[in-house]
Amino acid sequence: MIMRFVMAAALFATLFGYGCAPQKSDGNLQNNSPDRANDSTMKIAKSPDKKELRKAAAHRKRRIIMNNDGNDSWSKEPEKDKSPENFLSKRTSPLLGSQVDAIFYCTGVFNSYTHHSAETELRAMADRGVDDWAHELIKTGRDSLTIMADFCHANGMECFWSMRMNDTHDSADPHLFCQWKKDHPELLMGTKEDKFPYGGRRWSAVNYGLPEVREKVFRILQDVCTRYDVDGLEFDFFRHPVYFKPQMTGDPVTQEHCDMMTDLLRRVRKMVDDEGVRRGRPVMLACRVPDSLGYAKAIGLDVEKWLADDLVDIVSGTCYFHLEPWENLVALGKRYDVPVYAVLSGSRIVSPSAPESKGNIEVWRGEAWRAWEAGVDGIYTFNRFDPKDPIFRELGSTETLKDLPRKYEFNPGKAMGAWLKGGDAFLVGE
Repeated sequence: MIMRFVMAAALFATLFGYGCAPQKSDGNLQNNSPDRANDSTMKIAKSPDKKELRKAAAHRKRRIIMNNDGNDSWSKEPEKDKSPENFLSKRTSPLLGSQVDAIFYCTGVFNSYTHHSAETELRAMADRGVDDWAHELIKTGRDSLTIMADFCHANGMECFWSMRMNDTHDSADPHLFCQWKKDHPELLMGTKEDKFPYGGRRWSAVNYGLPEVREKVFRILQDVCTRYDVDGLEFDFFRHPVYFKPQMTGDPVTQEHCDMMTDLLRRVRKMVDDEGVRRGRPVMLACRVPDSLGYAKAIGLDVEKWLADDLVDIVSGTCYFHLEPWENLVALGKRYDVPVYAVLSGSRIVSPSAPESKGNIEVWRGEAWRAWEAGVDGIYTFNRFDPKDPIFRELGSTETLKDLPRKYEFNPGKAMGAWLKGGDAFLVGE
């Protein structure tokens, strides 16, 4: 198995120059160079090892994946310099020389993004009392996602677009409530007046039990995948973990619901594989999910089915809460030859109310050390954005951690019962 993987990796690097900077997106956010598309498509289409090439890409070394929530283009005070260079200086360019090998970049909340698209809406928060200058970047000919992808590829890093599959910050903040939701209230879980006992009470969540919602989500993902030179797409199922109406009322989410979500992923898998043929290099799919298969399935995410059917390439686990020993998720990944990443989130490690504050560096080190000892493939940081933060230069290796002060005590976090009735029962601990 190891030799086959090494041969596939070597073939992948030879054919497609993996690890080198791919072609940059142009000002129209397209990547349709005739030479690149025709030559590479011929190679990947004729290759009998397309799956092996994708596996090689999935198993690339990623010491740290940094999730960036896309708020690097707004500030409380007016920004004088609205250039791509200043945009990158906020959270990205100072990462050079760190252990961050991949950036999973989120450009906004559901259907309201800082990247430019005819499918979705351009985020604007001027009436929120902040300077949101994403639109200024577009005037330079490149938007936030293009700039991020170009930077990553020029510096030997990966860039995934991370879609928050049901971001519901708009339940409390009307400035984030997109026009699409205003036009289609029947596709939401409810209204502001509804007092749901579960699902985090996120009435503004879209209802994945409706085919119109799944179609909309597919179009959003397809739009990004076919217009941007990203290395993959991430399904962020932890922002926020609610997808089907029964969960909101404390009723069971059924296998039928799970199958609806699986069918959506299957459709996306085919789409990205087709795009990979066009590009001449694989496009990967990652997912961020609860670290308990039981909890995940109880909210409609049949994670083991996804892995058995080869629908996702990379799995990252936890956010608000951590339910099982890391060894369990690692064992799942090994069973299906899928790399597993431990999510260390400020929402759990620091504070749900102030997740971006620095917190205790020794605790972060202890969490990372415990995950590495369990056999994870890397560390995934969430709600930590200062690019000069020492965690981005320490957490990505036991070598850099071993002589540093660290603390560890199993921290399950909170809110597992607020999202799902009986959710606390899935807490196994260590």
